[in-house]
Amino acid sequence: MLAFSSYSALAQAPSGAPQWNGVDGNEHYNWDYVQQNQITPSNVKDLQINWVYPIPALPSPYATSATEGTIVHTPIIVNGISYAITEYHLLLAQNLKDGSIIWQKELPYLKFININTVTDPGFNITGHYHAIWYTSNVRGTPLIWIVANNYTIFAYNALNGDLNLQFNMFNPRSKVPGNFGLYGSTTPQIVIDEKRNILVGGVAVSEGVNSARGFYAAYDISQTPPKFLWRTFLIPPQDGSDPNWAISSVQNMSHAYIFDGKTAVDLKAFPASQLHDLLYNDWGNFGFNGTRSFAGAATAWGGSGALDLNTGMMYLGTAQPSPDFNATTRPGPNLWSDAILALDDTTGKISWAFQTTTHDIEDWDCSWSVMLANSTINGQTHETVFKGCKNGYVYALDASTGHMYWVFDAPSIKRLWKPIDPLNANAMKINWQNQPSTKAYLITPFFGGAIESDPSYDPVTNTVFVATYNLVYSVKPCAVTGKTACAGYYAEGIDYNTVNVVPNSTNTTVWAIDANTGQAKWHYFIDGIGYRGGISVSNGILFVPRNDGVLDMLDASSGNVLASKLIGGAMITQPAIAADANGNVKIVMPASGPSTAGMLFGVESVIASPGLMFALGLGPSSTKTLTTTVLDTGTSGVDPTTFYSLAGVTAIFAIATGILAVRRRRPAS
Repeated sequence: MLAFSSYSALAQAPSGAPQWNGVDGNEHYNWDYVQQNQITPSNVKDLQINWVYPIPALPSPYATSATEGTIVHTPIIVNGISYAITEYHLLLAQNLKDGSIIWQKELPYLKFININTVTDPGFNITGHYHAIWYTSNVRGTPLIWIVANNYTIFAYNALNGDLNLQFNMFNPRSKVPGNFGLYGSTTPQIVIDEKRNILVGGVAVSEGVNSARGFYAAYDISQTPPKFLWRTFLIPPQDGSDPNWAISSVQNMSHAYIFDGKTAVDLKAFPASQLHDLLYNDWGNFGFNGTRSFAGAATAWGGSGALDLNTGMMYLGTAQPSPDFNATTRPGPNLWSDAILALDDTTGKISWAFQTTTHDIEDWDCSWSVMLANSTINGQTHETVFKGCKNGYVYALDASTGHMYWVFDAPSIKRLWKPIDPLNANAMKINWQNQPSTKAYLITPFFGGAIESDPSYDPVTNTVFVATYNLVYSVKPCAVTGKTACAGYYAEGIDYNTVNVVPNSTNTTVWAIDANTGQAKWHYFIDGIGYRGGISVSNGILFVPRNDGVLDMLDASSGNVLASKLIGGAMITQPAIAADANGNVKIVMPASGPSTAGMLFGVESVIASPGLMFALGLGPSSTKTLTTTVLDTGTSGVDPTTFYSLAGVTAIFAIATGILAVRRRRPAS
C-alpha cells in the first residue's frame, strides 16, 4: 500500500523539509486535491483577485512566432514560491504573496523541428510546455526541472535560478533499433523518482504515417552527466521483423488486459493458440518499404505519470496509434497504444498493461495524468489506479495487477463509435470508420477526446471527479498511401479541408464518481463550450476553470454552484491551491489570453495575447497589477534559510494540487 503521510497531522513532516503542493503525499499521485481549511464552501463566494501578473510580451527573436508565449500549465508552488514557464522559454519564480518576481531565467535559444502538424511548418523556436517538475533532494539542492521540445533537460536551482544540470535526454535524429519513422518534438514528458534518483522520459511522434517507434527511457540523474539506464519500447520493430513481439510482450508481463468497450479481456488467460491468433503479426509490417515505415505510436503527450515511491513502480499512459484515422498500414489490436502501463523504474520492465482502445481509428490516446490512491473499492482498501482516456471512459484498476474494478461510461457522452471488439478478427482489419465508403462521416467522441483534461480525486470522500465533453465533427476519410490530395508522409487519414463542426453539438458535463462503486454521485452541465486542462478539489469545493473565462466553484458533495468568477481570459489548465509565506491560501493559475466561446479544439492556436497569471484569496480586495519586464538573468533569488523557514508556516496546510497539469498540443488530437 502507499505510505501517505497523515492529512490531519501534516506538521509531523520532517523538520526542514520543503513544504509544497505535494507534502501530504499527493505530488507523485496527481490527485489535484488540496487539504486546507481556510477556503470553505461558505466563504468561497468571498474570493477576490489579490494580484495579476501580465505575462511579458514575446521578446526578439520570438516576437515573430505564431505562438503567443502564454503559460499553459499549472504552476508548481513550493514554500510560497510559484514556478511556471512561458512558451518562449522564460522560467518565472514568483512570490505567491503578491506576484512579484523573485527570479527569472530565459532558457538558451532553442531550435527544433515540429513534425506533428499536417502542414509541417519546419523549424520552431518557441516551446510548448505542459509540465514542469520539482525535486527537493536530487543533486543536493531544490531544483526545477524543464524538458524542452528538443528533449533537452534543464534543472535550475529553485532558490536563485542558477543552472544545475543540462543534458540531452534523446536525439530525435539518432538511430534507434527497429525504428523507421520520425520522432516528433511536441510535449515530451518526464517523471522523476527522487528516492532512486531516476528520471524517466517519453518520446513524441507524429500523428501521421511518418510516426516513429515509441519508448520510455531512464537516466540516473545523480551523476554528471546522467547515466543512461534502460529503454523500453511500446510497439514492435517497424519493419515487421518480429511478428511475435506482441505475444512475447504479454508473456513477459505478470498481467495484460485489453478493453472491449464493456469488460477487460484477460490476455494471460488465453491458451497459446488463441493468443497467437489474436496477436501474431500485430501491426503487420507497418507498410515498410525497405526504407521507411508508415505507422507507429509513442508515449502519452501530456499530463503526468504517477509514482509509488515505496516500490519504484510508475503508472504511465501511451498515445494513439498513427496514422490516427486510417489503419491501412497497421492491422491488429496495435499493442501497446492507447494503454495504461505499470513500469518498474529501476529496470524498465512492464509489470502489467491495460489497453483501453484496440485498433484505434479515432485518436483516443491515454494522455493526461494518471492518479494513484489508496481508495475504498467495493468496501475494501486497495491501491488503485484511476485513469480517464480520450475515449471517454474512466477506469479504476488494481495497481498491483491492472485488474479492472470498474469502468465509468458517462451517459452524457454521445457515442457513434465504441472501442472495437478485439476478439473479432475482421474488426481488427477495419481501415477507417465508414469503410468502404469515402463519404463524410461523424466522429464522436471527436479526436479532441471526450475527456481532454486531468481528473481529480478527493481521498476524504473517496470521490473521483472528471470533466467530459461532446463535440461532433463531420470528416471525410482519405487514403494514407498512394497519391491523393491529402496523402503524403504526414497523412493522418482524414481530409482536413473537409472538417466541419456540427452546430450546437458542444457541451461539457462534470461528473462526481463514487470510487467505491464506480457509480455517479452527481453531474453538472455546461452548455456551449468544450473542456480541457483539469479540475481541482479542496475542502469540499470543486474548482472548474473554463475556456470561456468563467471559474465555477461547485459544492463537491452535490454539484451545486457555490460561486462563479468572471476572469475574462481562457483558462485551459487547473489551478494550484497553496499558502503564501504568511499562511494565506490562494488560488493561482494562468489565464491564457481572450476567452474562447464554443468548442475547444485548437484553442491555443488562436490566443491573441500572452495572457496573465492571477491569484484569488480571501479578505478585502487588494488587487495589484504588476509591471513586467523580461530580463536576461533575473534577481539574485531567495536565501535558502528563508526558503526553508517557510515550512513552519505552510506545514499547517496540505499544499497539494496536481503538479503536472496538462497541457495540450496543437492541433488537438
